[in-house]
Amino acid sequence: MVVPCALSCESEPRGSTTAIAGIDMTSSESSENSLGKQLWYKRLAKSSLPYARDFIFLMCAVAVVLVTRRLGPVAPGFFCHDPSITYPYKGDSVSVTVLLALTLLLPPVLIFPIELLQQRRGITWSFTRPLRTAVVLGARHCTCQSFLFALTEVIKSLVSRPRPSFLALCQPTNYSQTLCDNSHFISQFECGSLKPSTSHFEELLIVDSMLSFPSGHAATSCCTATFMALYLMARSGGGRQRSVLRSFLTFLCVLYGSIITFSRVADYRHHLTDALAGAALGTAAALMLCCCVCRTIFGKNDHRRPLLPQSSVTSTRTTDTQVTALEDEM
Repeated sequence: MVVPCALSCESEPRGSTTAIAGIDMTSSESSENSLGKQLWYKRLAKSSLPYARDFIFLMCAVAVVLVTRRLGPVAPGFFCHDPSITYPYKGDSVSVTVLLALTLLLPPVLIFPIELLQQRRGITWSFTRPLRTAVVLGARHCTCQSFLFALTEVIKSLVSRPRPSFLALCQPTNYSQTLCDNSHFISQFECGSLKPSTSHFEELLIVDSMLSFPSGHAATSCCTATFMALYLMARSGGGRQRSVLRSFLTFLCVLYGSIITFSRVADYRHHLTDALAGAALGTAAALMLCCCVCRTIFGKNDHRRPLLPQSSVTSTRTTDTQVTALEDEM
């Protein structure tokens, strides 16, 4: 009689233990799923934070530009009989549309094939990582360009320097008769070319004739040229062929910035000092972008190491922590 009782007493705890273990397994799986969902949301929020920040900065820069253009020049004026503002209006050799297209497309188009060719042997080739690198660097470059454009617009409005073709565009009323009789510097004047039949584009062009310093074309082109030249020097490796190719591509970048910069002087759209000041601003902005934001391209690692490497599942040389750090740095 004792033995069955003992057997029955032993069998019940075992069954209860199994049931409790099943409950524990179910609860642990649900907790792991909830933890995985939380990590997924956190990773998504962390990865989208830089893009949201760049978008906010971009909108702020656009707002600054719109307000500055709405206000116009702060202190417009010109000197009488100044030969530097008597040139004819010739138009733009490089229009704003062409410059904008080159600024947006040139860095990603050059970065993607270079990153594609920089992958190490023994690592699975991927088109996603080079494309993502090109998009990230291109987005950082566009954000820098938006701030540079806002800065140049504010400086133009504060300085209010007439362009070389100012007299041809504005045509101040009574310029040769009464304006220059009483004062050498004219601050109160009216543009005779502003008529009731003047179109909105012509009106903007006349107002823009008082915003010469610094050159926005020169700043934008030199920022792109400097950024791409520094990128090529950082991502090219040793070897004579690579060195020759790097030098040639760097020369093309410098030539691109120089042509657009000095075309503004040849078109009588800017004075030489305006073009040089714009080139200096663009070069400084590109240096700050590369040294402060995109520090990864100046690392002392192997030149064939990807800027956004694969995870540790594919390559044992890179861990997930390193990938996250590099993505945050970019």
